[in-house]
Amino acid sequence: MGSTLRQIALECGVAVSTVSRALNGHPHVNEETRRLIRETAERLGYRPSAAARALRGSGTRTVGVVLPDMMNAFYARTISMVQDQLEERGHSVVMAVTNNEGRRERTGLERLIASGVDGIIVVPTPTRRPPTPEGPPLVEMNRRSSRRVDWVGYDEDEGARTLAGLLVGAGHHDIAFIGGQPSFSTTRRRLEGYRRALAEAGVEPDPRWVQLRAYSPDWGSEALRRLLALRPAPTAVCASSSELVLGLLTEARRRGLRLPSELSLVAFGKTDWYAVTDPGITTYEQPIEQVAHIAVQLLADRMAGSTADPTTVLVEGRAVERDSVAAPPTGPEPPCGTAI
Repeated sequence: MGSTLRQIALECGVAVSTVSRALNGHPHVNEETRRLIRETAERLGYRPSAAARALRGSGTRTVGVVLPDMMNAFYARTISMVQDQLEERGHSVVMAVTNNEGRRERTGLERLIASGVDGIIVVPTPTRRPPTPEGPPLVEMNRRSSRRVDWVGYDEDEGARTLAGLLVGAGHHDIAFIGGQPSFSTTRRRLEGYRRALAEAGVEPDPRWVQLRAYSPDWGSEALRRLLALRPAPTAVCASSSELVLGLLTEARRRGLRLPSELSLVAFGKTDWYAVTDPGITTYEQPIEQVAHIAVQLLADRMAGSTADPTTVLVEGRAVERDSVAAPPTGPEPPCGTAI
């Protein structure tokens, strides 16, 4: 299908994305250009079944979803919720996975547009000045780029502030933050919330308490090793994802470090196993289903022809307190567990 779209674009002297928009009945195409593209498509025999439906003005009934990582439980749950919402509206889903690479995001968007999707929901990569592709409506979710498009996401700042505040309320002052890639907007917002909570408590955080690299178990383990080597070592940790918690717990068990008597822990994420670990993990749960619903509604409004200014929707989560927070340990030695 892509080669035929390119032939039409060459014949008409327009971009491939403009051809796709015209064939799918998108409102933001000049009528003269739309007529030229459709006449050229007819002349070249452009008749794939999906395109034929578009030429009749009914669209393809498909929506593209661009995600960074399908191995991540958070995004696996996200796509499930988005797909449920779209299928209720009669749309099927076509996916593209970027692995957090800007190049893959660009090619994924191009392929989705060329396939004739009616709209796109994207979790953007941390690309500086990402292009806003011409084509069907686009909505961003969770992470945010510099594009001027509709966006819905979680109140990451308030979530981290809430978690760090729970630790402060338990008597902690030496509180560490373990996060993922600093280029991600979500990482930056969570870090801001952590710093705000400490500032409100009159605590000046040691820069070494902030450990940022990747949302992975390996980094969770390594970050905890680095923190426990500090003097004084932190008495509590705010972890920015369930992958980081998994690595942190693995390292804590390896050292014989007891939670929460020797180290308190709070974390982001709505993960079932947080409730069954020993101790259960105090967490800030993100309302994935609600954000998925809003993202689909924003996209549906655009696909229906809305030309309103871009909308920003910030959704609050909730703290779920379990058993991973206690008062800081007393005594002259930092919480190191068994020396290794």
